Parts: sequence; C-alpha cells; structure tokens
Amino acid sequence: MRKVVDVDQTRSELRHCFHLWNIDPSEFEILWEESKDNTRRPGAIVRYMHGGKWQTVACYAYLTRAKNLRQVFLLIDRLRLAEQDGVQYQGLASSTDLVAAGGGQSEESLRKEATLDALDVLGVGPDDPVDLIKDIYRKKSMYYHPDKGGTDEKFKRLKEAYELIMKSRGQTP
Repeated sequence: MRKVVDVDQTRSELRHCFHLWNIDPSEFEILWEESKDNTRRPGAIVRYMHGGKWQTVACYAYLTRAKNLRQVFLLIDRLRLAEQDGVQYQGLASSTDLVAAGGGQSEESLRKEATLDALDVLGVGPDDPVDLIKDIYRKKSMYYHPDKGGTDEKFKRLKEAYELIMKSRGQTP
C-alpha cells in the first residue's frame, strides 16, 4: 500500500532531516519552479550547504509540487543516512511514495501557500520564534547579498519572503 504524505509534513520532515545532518536552517532553502521544457511541470528544488558547497536537488517528474518535494526529501534523507553509515554509493533507487494533492485555490489557501513558500525560502518552520527567523534572515542575507557574491534576484526573493513572514506575524521587518 502506498503511503500518503501531506506537503506540510514533508516540509517538517525535511527541516528535521537537515537538523539531524547538522545543517543550520540558514543553510538550506526550498524553491518552487516550473520545468523549463514544454511540459511546464511544477518542480521542487532544495538547495543546501554541505561540505562547504551549495548542493541542489530538484524534481520535476510529477504533476504536483507536493509529490516532487516528497521525492527530493526522500533522496536527501537517503544521502544523509548513507553518509552517516559511511556507505559509498554510485546512485540511489527511486521512491514511489505518494503525496496527497492540495485542496482548492481560495484566497485564504493562496495566502497560506504564499506564507509557506516564504517559510521554505528562509528554511524556517511556521512555529519558529520571530527571533530565530530574524537571525536566519541575517545569516542568509550574507550569502545572497549582491555585495557578498549573491545575485539581486536571490536577495530580492529572500527579502520578500522575510517581509511576508514578518507581516503575517504582525511584526515590522
């Protein structure tokens, strides 16, 4: 029987996986992007700092963002476990866990999705305290600021995500 997993649970499990791997929340992000080919499938991309280098894992194989994020998480978790056990590997088998599709697109659900996307960009959870969010934003700003080797696009995305999160919590950025 296939396991059905909610996208919010996958986000939470991904954050926990990075915690177990001793990767700071300021050193990973979840991005959403459509495939560049003519299928325009919604993709999930996770970037994280490991071994002093940014690593990127992406999936565009499925029709929903949730399924693609689940596959990315499963691969990253396998990489973590393999490294922890000292396993050498050439490639990993694919997984077929099924992810529940999201509901309707009401204004409230769109607002919630935008906030969750912003949390993903920063690499924080919905229950994280404001002080932690501010600290992670400051750390990520060092990576993404154009004067520090980042790009305008990435810095703008980070800043907009931070502002949206702070506004959703009734705080001024």
